[in-house]
Amino acid sequence: MQRLIRLAFILMLLCWCSPELRAQRGLTEVPDTNPAMEKASFQVADGFEVNLFASDPMIAKPIQMNWDSKGRLWVATSETYPHVKPGEKANDKVMILEDTDGDGVVDRSTEFADRLLIPTAILPGDGGVYVANSTELLHLKDTDGDGKADERRIILSGFGTEDTHHIIHTLKRGPDGWIYFNQSIYTHSHVETPHGVRRLLAGGTWRFNPYTMELEVYTRGLVNPWGLVFDKWGQSFETDGAGGEGVHYVFPDVVMFTAYNAERIVHGLNPGQPKHCGLEILSGNHLPAGWDGRFVTNDFRGNRINSFELSPSGSGYVSVQKDHLLVSNYVSFRPVDILMGPDGAIYVADWYNPIIQHGEVDFRDDRRDHEHGRIWRIAPQGLQKVDRKLPADCSNQELVDLLKSDQKWWRDQARSELQQRLESERKISGGNVDQQITNLLMGEMAKIKHPKLEWNDDNWFELTYEQFELARTFAPFKDAQTTPFWSLSFVKQPEMQAAYLRLLGDYLHLPRWEDAKYQNGNPVELAALSAIKSEHPQVRLEAVHLLRKIGTLDALKAAASAISAENDRFLEFALWHTFRESEGIWLPKFKEDPAWFSEDPQQLLTLANAARSGEVVLPILKMWQAGRIAATQTPQVLQLIADRGDAQAIDQLWTMSQTAEAAQRHAILDKLVETADRRKVAPASNLAGVQNLLQDQDTHVRLRGCQLCGLWGQQQTRPALTALAENEADPLNLRAEALYSLARLGGAESRDYLKSIAQGEQKPLLNLQVTAIDALSLFQMKIAADSAVLALTKLEEAGKVNELLNPILNRKQGPGLLIQSLKDQKLSPEVATVAIRRASSLPQPNPALLDAIRQAGGLSAVSQEMSAEEMQQLVTEITQQGNIQRGEEIYRREKLQCLNCHAVGGAGGKVGPDLSSIGASAPVDYLVDSLINPNKKIKEGYHTIQVVTVDGLVVTGVAVLENQQEIHLRDAEGKIKVIASEDIELKKNSPVSLMPADLVSKLRRDELVDLVRFISSLGKTGENVVSKQQLVRTWQVLNPGDQIRAVNDAIRHNGVEYAATDDPVLVWKTGYSHVDGSLHLGDLVWMGNIAGTSLQFARTNLDVIQAGKIGLRIEDPTGLRMWWDGQELKVGQEITWEAQTTGQHRLTIASDSQARSMKPIRIEIIDAGGTGQVTTVN
Repeated sequence: MQRLIRLAFILMLLCWCSPELRAQRGLTEVPDTNPAMEKASFQVADGFEVNLFASDPMIAKPIQMNWDSKGRLWVATSETYPHVKPGEKANDKVMILEDTDGDGVVDRSTEFADRLLIPTAILPGDGGVYVANSTELLHLKDTDGDGKADERRIILSGFGTEDTHHIIHTLKRGPDGWIYFNQSIYTHSHVETPHGVRRLLAGGTWRFNPYTMELEVYTRGLVNPWGLVFDKWGQSFETDGAGGEGVHYVFPDVVMFTAYNAERIVHGLNPGQPKHCGLEILSGNHLPAGWDGRFVTNDFRGNRINSFELSPSGSGYVSVQKDHLLVSNYVSFRPVDILMGPDGAIYVADWYNPIIQHGEVDFRDDRRDHEHGRIWRIAPQGLQKVDRKLPADCSNQELVDLLKSDQKWWRDQARSELQQRLESERKISGGNVDQQITNLLMGEMAKIKHPKLEWNDDNWFELTYEQFELARTFAPFKDAQTTPFWSLSFVKQPEMQAAYLRLLGDYLHLPRWEDAKYQNGNPVELAALSAIKSEHPQVRLEAVHLLRKIGTLDALKAAASAISAENDRFLEFALWHTFRESEGIWLPKFKEDPAWFSEDPQQLLTLANAARSGEVVLPILKMWQAGRIAATQTPQVLQLIADRGDAQAIDQLWTMSQTAEAAQRHAILDKLVETADRRKVAPASNLAGVQNLLQDQDTHVRLRGCQLCGLWGQQQTRPALTALAENEADPLNLRAEALYSLARLGGAESRDYLKSIAQGEQKPLLNLQVTAIDALSLFQMKIAADSAVLALTKLEEAGKVNELLNPILNRKQGPGLLIQSLKDQKLSPEVATVAIRRASSLPQPNPALLDAIRQAGGLSAVSQEMSAEEMQQLVTEITQQGNIQRGEEIYRREKLQCLNCHAVGGAGGKVGPDLSSIGASAPVDYLVDSLINPNKKIKEGYHTIQVVTVDGLVVTGVAVLENQQEIHLRDAEGKIKVIASEDIELKKNSPVSLMPADLVSKLRRDELVDLVRFISSLGKTGENVVSKQQLVRTWQVLNPGDQIRAVNDAIRHNGVEYAATDDPVLVWKTGYSHVDGSLHLGDLVWMGNIAGTSLQFARTNLDVIQAGKIGLRIEDPTGLRMWWDGQELKVGQEITWEAQTTGQHRLTIASDSQARSMKPIRIEIIDAGGTGQVTTVN
């Protein structure tokens, strides 16, 4: 029995662990290192074939690779990773691989450089190669032609190195000629440049001009961004090796998940996708149908290469996962980088390692592979050898011709070669660029047909793509007076115009044009002022970036004109960020005359909401009181006042609440409570009037009035609050708030009254006992602890243990006082067992408290460790007898709460990492072994933060947003708690996971075995892989609980379509599809006798990104009726309709489940062949 308890404890952790699976320490079957064996496991997409391009001993442990203009593949390798051993010297290398005969296999390998320390990025260029070498960016050069680097120059230094797979990496040259590279969350860089110190704390992307030594932060955020690519227009995209949102669209100054001091973030394009490393855009007419333009990236944990199809949408993009390029079940296949080559094939760097984690596994684990590595070549079947000059051998004219290529590799290399030749000549000649190239490019530019430029909106012209590439190539080398370049901001094609606006950001130093036809202005500013009026959202987005860099009051006014309710999330963020960062420039004018910016209330509200200052509140409040702001915008106004209003503004709000109609009165009182609770701001006058709210007939008004009595410290309301608490006719939540308000009023009278309830002396108020203990914890912790222990001693069942302990353990002094209160007390063993479980989840381990609970309950400590024999027996049983389908049903049980913390395919909780590919990244024996102690290793980005507030409240959770003003923590229930920085006394990382202990101890052994089997199957090829289809996975299901009769009657009397309304009588509960995307009907509540049948109801939100025709595929529409925002749809196996507006819309389903024999509902978003674009909301 003792052994079974230990096994149960271990296996219950499966639902709550940080499931990155802290490596494969239990790995027992290391795969054969023969490349042929690995290749045999590959399943490649139709139309492609795979061959081994290079392998050990020619190359070992490749990390990043890049091509030079001679068609050679340069590879950064590290056999040292993850850490240099004490006493040893690092000897990592840069290798050059060449296929001299064009047969797709390397026949020459050169060691260009050695004695490097974990080089994580490489980029040939400028006569040598740039290498990211831990804290440094180096430039290595061969000056004597022997193929070996003999010049080593430190270009930049001071990059952080706190974590060896987070140091700077992924060097890429942008179309602007700058070098881009990433760093990750645990790295903090302080880099000195000739232009000053540049800093990037945590993850983000750098932008570096090697010729001027300018270094800038391009983006901020992401956990471990190891993929970076530019499309044909110069737009940029990234992937995250420790995130879960697929491809990210990134642009200047964007802020993403985990960014340091972030106040607002932009999410990725594919929520719920696995972690990805590397990123490439396939291009060329030689590719199989449908693959040209695809994004490919490595799911290194799942041993596969994913592909995505991106489509323009608004100012950004939508992304849909498509066919895998390659899948494998070979555990050591670890694709980490991916590139197209000069021959039109795809090259994949295979890190080759059965162990992929580094922080979570012993650095010296003997199963780490330090010797092997491969480069695989994936080519379209029948690919012909390339018969053309390589860019390095081309004349300038031939390079210009290459800019017309259908393959991105040739265009990028030609552009880069031309730019480097121009820069080299300028350096040699002391500032003058090569006249031959200048004449060549200007001759080509002269072919552009456009009218004489007058800088007005009627002067648009068109470019071919070749002309676009040519002008972009030459852009960094032109001056302000060269019309052919500067006029390109007036090109008709929006993608080209956006690209040129991006380039113009580097030319703010240009002089004004003293010429009437140019309106006597700076050409950059003139271009931005024109572009902000564009009908194309991405052009406006780029104009906003440019206006933000210009930063004048006129520029910011122009940016404000782009504010619109129709803006998508990318443009909306860029505008908010612009005004947030420039508040000191525009705020004085806004206070003086808001109408100078705009007469549009939406635009003024957006400006005000971007400000940190409370000085924006009164101008907005005056507009609202004057009726100049629409009722639909009232929530924004109230939130602004709640966030930043002073006592004067709150006073006006309080006065308005006393005469407002019911809905607005509710909204105002809600914000008054929020403001008093969060910011401790109360009206300047007439506080005593709050007592009148306690007599109101409206229950919501009385509830808020009750709360305000305590928050505003109105002592005269004490008798009324006491009477309310004792009135059994009032709702329990209202009576509970009365007790909290009495606690906030403090004093001996409140103390004694609450103590009598907390210690069970007032029998009619026993249902408020826990509330009274919680209220006492606000100001009388010792009495609260004594009362909780007294209640525990009287418990016959363990059901209320956590309710009684939470008020005490959620306070700074709570554990110590609880130890005192437990002295000489007796608890039942059942109560003590649950109490130990709760105490074990404290953010800081407290052995003394555990001992006190054991002593009170007469329990002894039980070892949680397993013997090797027990482990092996369990693993054998799981692999041989476990049932995946039964395990999934166990995983979904509400009591286990697995779905509350972890998502699969993006659907589920966000407290822990997505489990979609957990089974592919760790074998079962390691999985079980690593779950014995969930606190031993906690995955990056999911560390629990412990915050102690100034009033002693302890809050723990995973940080989802943190800045100088506040921190947002997601707790174990998935709720977001916001704590103001000024209220924080202590903040630190907790060594304890949010995963509570012993959740599945009551499961039978066979149930535990099935549960592990299910989890170990997730993401494993051939077993339980999340579909690439866009399936609805997150639902709300009608679940009225004890109100079922009232809800049933309401639907029966109002008709089935009533369920598609927003009536608050309808009570909905979040539900999730199974891994295969199907919503099972067995757990849905039946509504009976509705139009002669019984029905079940579910609904989901869909986000319309672009209005137009959209469509769904329903696996079996039998017995279903559907409504789109209340409008009934004609149901069939495939249905399409016109979505008129963007934003989130609701799809409601009524299921006659008997007619469909309880068959699950499975709905997929499909391409309807129109302009509409829609995605799921998880």
